[in-house]
Amino acid sequence: MARKASTGQDGGPVIIKKYANRRLYDLERSVYVTLEDISDMIRKGREVTVTDAKTGEDVTAFILTQIVLEEARKNNILLP
Repeated sequence: MARKASTGQDGGPVIIKKYANRRLYDLERSVYVTLEDISDMIRKGREVTVTDAKTGEDVTAFILTQIVLEEARKNNILLP
């Protein structure tokens, strides 16, 4: 539901690498990004995949959960 059907500029999803120091790196643009940047990409219809830089594990669901919780915190929304 959170991942959209649209793809990155090269025809695939935007690949984000998550490093141990909690930094997120956008391989398409070669820049570090924030959770807010990733949230904006998703809102614009981009498909985003986040992988752990060390293990290669797909951690997209974990990052999407962080985004939801951060949005709820910003808007003072209590989640059950």
